[in-house]
Formats: sequence, structure tokens, C-alpha cells
Amino acid sequence: MIELLGNTPGQNETQTRNFGQTVAGRPITWFVDEQVNSGTWREEEIAPEVSGVTRPLKIYRAPRKTNLIVYDWHGDKQTFCPPMWWDLAIGSGACGLGCRSCFLMLTHRIKRDPSRHLLYDNLDDFVHAAEKWLNDPARRRQHTLGVGIDRSDSLLYEGVVQHVRSLAPLFSDPHRNLSANKLILLTKTANTHYLADIIPAHRANVVASFSLNPESIADMWEGKWPDTGERITPSISKRLEAIKYAQDLGFEVRVRVDPILTPHGWEEHYAAFIAEVKSMGINFRYWTLGTYREKNAQLDGWRERWGLLPMEWQPDDNELVKDGTHRHLPEARRIEIYTKVRDIIQREFPKARVSLCKETHIVRRAVALCNADCNCLV
Repeated sequence: MIELLGNTPGQNETQTRNFGQTVAGRPITWFVDEQVNSGTWREEEIAPEVSGVTRPLKIYRAPRKTNLIVYDWHGDKQTFCPPMWWDLAIGSGACGLGCRSCFLMLTHRIKRDPSRHLLYDNLDDFVHAAEKWLNDPARRRQHTLGVGIDRSDSLLYEGVVQHVRSLAPLFSDPHRNLSANKLILLTKTANTHYLADIIPAHRANVVASFSLNPESIADMWEGKWPDTGERITPSISKRLEAIKYAQDLGFEVRVRVDPILTPHGWEEHYAAFIAEVKSMGINFRYWTLGTYREKNAQLDGWRERWGLLPMEWQPDDNELVKDGTHRHLPEARRIEIYTKVRDIIQREFPKARVSLCKETHIVRRAVALCNADCNCLV
């Protein structure tokens, strides 16, 4: 059995989000409140049947005027992350699923509420930006465009703003997509039913990838409603069914198992999860792995300020060391974790293409995964 540390569902005394204060003593929501009160952002409620979660989600809507497609290099001299992918900035801040180790809480701090996503609604401008991106003379086949991979969830709001369904015909058109570039999705939802609206001829250059963990591991860090402790994200079994559905529609499917958490008994839970994937006939083209990591030591502070519940398990803060672009578990520990998970995957899927996300060259060499079979790439 996995040991839970800290609060478990039903034991948390907080019935609503307890917001903290900023350094200046103002409410943590002051910037968000200003945008709403000025009319810059519009609050909107998304029904459960549209979002796929169990309760209505509140979001903010606004147009994005500049930098609709964002390009960043996420590596450094120590850390491997190929600078060959771009991201369609369909939203801003954490996506609203409330994951408690989400790095997006650190990207804007007080300027975005992680439980009320800022979703951009000028769809036509995004389509035109993607068309311009495809027509760039510098475009190469290995370049990819993500749909909010580092800025939202690719399918959580597909029922509100049809980014994926609007872009699929563009990416399937050989006259407009001269290099046959791929459109990459990443989601924690089970919303692949929206992909059925894309006609078969338009599916080839759309890659559906999924952020997954064993159910017991997901329960330790993915979002929970503060008043009940119920998970916001769909169950892993429901997400696996949705993945099989996308695969049967003809989409290439991929998986990110990230962050890998390691409470007592973790190996058997990952083994059972991977065996379940196999038993369902799901064939992920790429398996991308990542261990728990943080950009800096402020993550828990901002999670607490914004009223998100604590994780039920996470490494001790004094375990984490700065290594490349992130604070990681010690090198030897990461090598041990990756080796075990890699071996479990390759036992069930001997031809699996396994890679590491934002890892150092030293660790990649140590686990013999020096490849570019990354989730975000061709």
C-alpha cells in the first residue's frame, strides 16, 4: 500500500479556499480583481458537461493581442530540451485543474488565479498566427506547435474555444503545411470525444498526448476541490478509455509520466499501471518520463497563498538540489527511479521509445536514454 502523508480527503478542515496575503498586505486576488472590475477580463462559468470535470469551472475570458505563439528554450548547458517546438498561447496561468505541483503558479504569481484560468477567445487570430507560423521560410519538418502545452490544457476548454478543431484542417493541408509539421496536444482530461469532430482526412498531423500516473500517485498531486478533497481531474481509468478512443480514431497517442512520485510501494503501482495500459491495447508512440522537480523553492508558498490543498506526498524540501534548469532529487536517486520505470515499460513494451523530460545530460547517459523521442517533438 502507498502511504499518504498529510491530509487525505475528508480530513481537511478547510471548506473553502483560504487566500493568503501578498507582501504588501493586499489580498492575493487584487490584480485579478482589478482586471475583472475594469472589464479587461470577463468571468464565465463552464458547465461540467463541457469541461468534463464534476463541477462548474469558473474562468476568465479576454483576447490576446500579441505573442499568440511563444517560443522559449527550456534547456541550458546541463539540461537537454531541444529548441524545436513552439507553443500556441491559448491561455495564461495554471489551467484550472488545480494540480498542486504546477509550475504555472510561479509564472505569474499574483497575476493569475490557478483555479480560474485566463482563456483567450480571439480564435481567428490564433488560426492566422498558426498559418503564418507554418508559412515561415525557416520552418523545418522537425518543428512542432503545441496547443497550450506550457500555458493551458489542450482539451479542457475545447468545448468552449475550438482551437484543436479549427487548426486540424490547416495542419492537414499540404499547400499550407508545406513541411508536414505536427500539432501537439497535452491534456489531463478525458475530452477526446471532441476529436471525433475532426474528419479522418484531417487527423494525420495531430498528436494527442496525455499526462498520466497510477491512480494512487495522481491522487497525491493532481487538483482537488478544497471543500471535499474530491479530485478535480478525471480518474485514470476514464482517461485511459479516452486515450483508446483517440487511438481508435486514428490519432497518434503519447504519454508523459511526470512527475513520478516515489512513496512506499511506488514500484508496484507503476508496474500495475503500465500493465493496464498494455491490457487495454493502448500503444503510446513515446513515453516521456520526469521526476518531481521545481523551478525554485517558492512553489509551496504560492500554492498555500492561492488556497490549494497541500500534496499528500512530496519529497522533503532538503532533498532537492539545483541541477541544470530545476531543483531536482539528487542525481543518483533520479537515475535509480528512471531505470526502474524504464525497465517496467520495456518489459511490457519491448519496442517502447522512452525519453526523459528536461533532464541533465549526465542522467540521460546514465540511464541510456540519450534520445530526442520527446513528447513535444516529431
